[in-house]
Amino acid sequence: MKKLLFILFVFVQTLFLSCNNQQNQKASNTRVFTDVLGRQVALPDTLTRIVGVRASALRMLLYMDAADKIAGIEDIEHRNDRPYVLAHPELLELPTIGPMMGGDAELILKARPEAIFMTYATIEDADRLQRQTGIPVVAIDATEFGTARDTLFSTFKLLGKILHKKARTDSLIHFINQNITELNQRTHDIPDELKPDVYIGGVPYSGAHGITSTQPYYPPFMFLNAKNVAAQISKEMYSHVRGTYIDKEQLMLWNPEYLFIDESGLFLVKNDLLPANTLTQNLDVIQNGNTHVVMPYNNYATNYELVLTNAWYIGKVLYPERFSDINIKEKTDEITRMFLNAEMYDTLTSTSAIFRPINLLNMD
Repeated sequence: MKKLLFILFVFVQTLFLSCNNQQNQKASNTRVFTDVLGRQVALPDTLTRIVGVRASALRMLLYMDAADKIAGIEDIEHRNDRPYVLAHPELLELPTIGPMMGGDAELILKARPEAIFMTYATIEDADRLQRQTGIPVVAIDATEFGTARDTLFSTFKLLGKILHKKARTDSLIHFINQNITELNQRTHDIPDELKPDVYIGGVPYSGAHGITSTQPYYPPFMFLNAKNVAAQISKEMYSHVRGTYIDKEQLMLWNPEYLFIDESGLFLVKNDLLPANTLTQNLDVIQNGNTHVVMPYNNYATNYELVLTNAWYIGKVLYPERFSDINIKEKTDEITRMFLNAEMYDTLTSTSAIFRPINLLNMD
């Protein structure tokens, strides 16, 4: 009997230690992070299947070299008109996790992710999706590039910690800061009286818009210390998400020396500037040839790599002597290689009017 009791005791002890070790191992393989909303989120130490929901979430994950971990994408991401999808066509073969700006809980579950990354969310949004799926939801930011870069970098750092991509995060932040610093160094000492007045039109916000859609804090202009005529617009009228719009009469009063058009709005801008229009007749820039088309940077939130490429091109246009050493194709490929591991200049410009002057009065 004593021998039997001893064997039973050993068995119970072994079972207890085994269960305890499993619990400790499970606990040691889980890490807790504070997301951008201040929520505490417990995640597996190593993530192999993840998804991003809402604007820019997938883009941010791809910036972190996490393409091999993506388990599914929203409907809208199956349109291959964004650099990050063009750079990773394999994403188009992944299952759909629901519609834009949030996906669908049931479809997300079918993709079997271990974590969901969510942009433009409230605490209630993130908590609700986490309850619906039983999957940890991490809120991240995809902020405006010109005025909230530190917030953007905070998200990069959070993703770097979660995905064990610290070296990648450090390299990307350094690269961005290096580019912005050099753009500033090349232009900061130009006297205001020698700077031409500039304007960006056709800026997209939840779709294409015409000449009156602009950006008072257009990052390329900020990086280049350019004189953006729209910068005088009151901050109360500005929205990074909803957009900023002016009257055509105001544009005539400003009469900028250089007009840059976001390629996504080019067709609508052309309609705004028909030869017989009063606006067209009162804008000198339409007559003098200083009209240029730039990359459509705001497509399901900001494509940050295109913001930088636009800045280098605009620098060459406004200050050719100070940017004479810059080959825009080489610079674009350098930037997209850093962000997306792909040289994309030819892909992005081959069938468009991007990065060249345009005569709006003679367009087909």
